Parts: sequence; structure tokens; C-alpha cells
Amino acid sequence: MSRRIEVPPRDVSAPVRVPAKGSASKKPSGVFHERHTSAQDPLYQAWILDETPLTFMFDDGSALSGILRAFDTYALHIVDGDGVSMIIFKQSLRWVRPT
Repeated sequence: MSRRIEVPPRDVSAPVRVPAKGSASKKPSGVFHERHTSAQDPLYQAWILDETPLTFMFDDGSALSGILRAFDTYALHIVDGDGVSMIIFKQSLRWVRPT
């Protein structure tokens, strides 16, 4: 079985865009934009400082309780009632609220 991939030749009639010399780069979007604000950051920070017990509801309907220790763009670091430290990925959550 060959692992070779056949790449068709480029269509020479198709236009090719070449950036002009000295063209400015685009500003980043999303969380890197200077006007970006995050509604969740102040709430997460307050929960961390107060060590607020939280309930985490997942997309599949299961729930977990714990205390938030840290957060970033994609994940939450929590410690459950047994003292087990874990990472929860935000994309799997439906909601978070104080217990």
C-alpha cells in the first residue's frame, strides 16, 4: 500500500493574491483584541477568592460539585469534596452556579 498522495497541478488561470510590500498586518480578534472584555472573569475571580462551593452541570446532564481554584480560556481547575484536583474543559459545561 502506497502512502504517496497525488497533488493536482495548480490552475494557472486562477488569480493569486500577493500582499503588497509594507502592508500592515491585521489586528488579532477575539480574546486578544484590546477592546475584549470577559463577563466570566470577575465572577470566577470572586468565586476563587471566596472559595464558593459550585455545582457544574455538563452537557450530558451529569453534575459535579467542587471549589474553583483557577481558570483559563478553555478549562477550569476544581477540587471536589474528596480533595481530588481536576481539570474541567469549558466546552463540556452547560452551566456553573453556587451550590
